[in-house]
Amino acid sequence: MAGNFEGFPREITDFLFGLRYTNTQELLAENKVIYRQLISEPLLLLFCDLTEAALDVSETLITKPSKSVSSMYNDMRFSKAAPLKEYMYIRFREPFGSDNILGLYFDMGCTHYSYGIRIYKQTSAGMEAIRKSILANRDAFTKELSGLNDYGTEIVGHNYAKDRYPSETEILKQLLNKRDFYIRKELPVGESVFNSKLQDEIAHAFKGLKSIYHILKKSLYGAAPLLK
Repeated sequence: MAGNFEGFPREITDFLFGLRYTNTQELLAENKVIYRQLISEPLLLLFCDLTEAALDVSETLITKPSKSVSSMYNDMRFSKAAPLKEYMYIRFREPFGSDNILGLYFDMGCTHYSYGIRIYKQTSAGMEAIRKSILANRDAFTKELSGLNDYGTEIVGHNYAKDRYPSETEILKQLLNKRDFYIRKELPVGESVFNSKLQDEIAHAFKGLKSIYHILKKSLYGAAPLLK
């Protein structure tokens, strides 16, 4: 798939902010035209240009646009009053199972954007598999978790109220004491969003997360997961 992402139009921030007040069925036809120009079309170009970098991290990732790029429409079962999404996303997800689906992501809204590693439909069983892997591979996880700061990424999630692993290092407890988590770099919407630097920035981060992605992939799926 050919890309050639050159940035999002500068009008995107005003449009997304304005949607908070104009995202109605009455203005849907007008908003759809603008949404397609400012968001849908450049987002698809960004997806195409990031695909190679994502596949370099994991060759099994799903790269079908219909399964990876957000549409403009909200699910009307839950957002009847707001027909259009007020944010956008790209998901590169593994095709393994229905829970604990590892993947790379990019999200952007009116004020901030982020990218990194997510585990979709994360379960307690998935977290337990990761904990067992950490305890069996302390040195490998210590190395990868220590390197996250080099890319300005952070671990985000919900902690247990009590420290369950008091004898482990603080680095490993970043994950061991999490009920759920994802790894992200979050930034305010700024100049890089409006040119091709955004694609280079995300691709560079994906490359830097490749090692920890693989260790999480092995933790969740084993050495050779089966396609489903």
